[in-house]
Amino acid sequence: MHEASRREFLWTTLGGIAAAGMAPRVFAQAAPTPPIVATRLTDRVTVFGGDGGNVAIVAGPDGLLMIDGGYANRAADLARSVAGVDPRRVQVLYNTHYHFDHTGSNESLGAAHIRIVAHENAAKRLRIRFDDPAMGRTMDPLKKEGWPSETFTQGGKATFGRDSLEYTHTPLAHTDGDAYFMLPDSNVLHAGDLLWAGRYPVIDYTVGGSLARMAESLGEMDQRIEDGTKIIPGHGPASVTRVDMRGIREMWTTINDRLERHAKQGDPIEAVIAAAPTREFDATLNVKNPESFLKQAYGGVLARRK
Repeated sequence: MHEASRREFLWTTLGGIAAAGMAPRVFAQAAPTPPIVATRLTDRVTVFGGDGGNVAIVAGPDGLLMIDGGYANRAADLARSVAGVDPRRVQVLYNTHYHFDHTGSNESLGAAHIRIVAHENAAKRLRIRFDDPAMGRTMDPLKKEGWPSETFTQGGKATFGRDSLEYTHTPLAHTDGDAYFMLPDSNVLHAGDLLWAGRYPVIDYTVGGSLARMAESLGEMDQRIEDGTKIIPGHGPASVTRVDMRGIREMWTTINDRLERHAKQGDPIEAVIAAAPTREFDATLNVKNPESFLKQAYGGVLARRK
């Protein structure tokens, strides 16, 4: 067997482990499964969309670095898509946070003794079962092989081939364990779910998330980049621009300011929804009913006031 074919077989087999050994714990997909689409951002960085959150692959001289890993029940699909672009083995996986649509490759890669790195709070949540009212579900733990093998508190630095990697924790933003990942040599930033493009964000206020802190995090990331930086959102297109991110931050700040005023008045969520605080943004994002978003965003505002 040729070396490239052997490596492709190994990576595809890892995906097979996920498909055979892990039932989809998140929800049944009644709608047609969307294709996983690969978009090359640079000669070394490729984004895979269509499988939960956006997944980034960084090519090194001997293998691959992965940031996030989609859904567990699509790990085999993701493995095949990655192998179609580069058949070499994933050597390290970084989780931007703990949500199931970003950590679906943890168990298959962890079972193959691949390093998994995450913030300490994300790692903690991947080990336990807990009720999450903000998400309207119970969060199930991963099997032990999917637990991160390395954790960090504030952030860290690493080198992978020709790329340096800088990762930074942002306290109490989308969750309590978010991090964004900068690749200065490729001029690429993976924002994880701190950034949502083309839709309203999910706000996990049960674990400290808030729209205000998410907007502040965009401002923090803006200070680390330049106009030509390619920014990978957690959800949305493969990349957006600095101007795009600034526009999203302005929208989120406007909405949050309105929600803060409602909170100061003691308004119930029904009054908030009736006031339509997202009115001018709904059409732009093609959102017909922002109620779910408003419940999460307002829940985050109220939680911060306690």
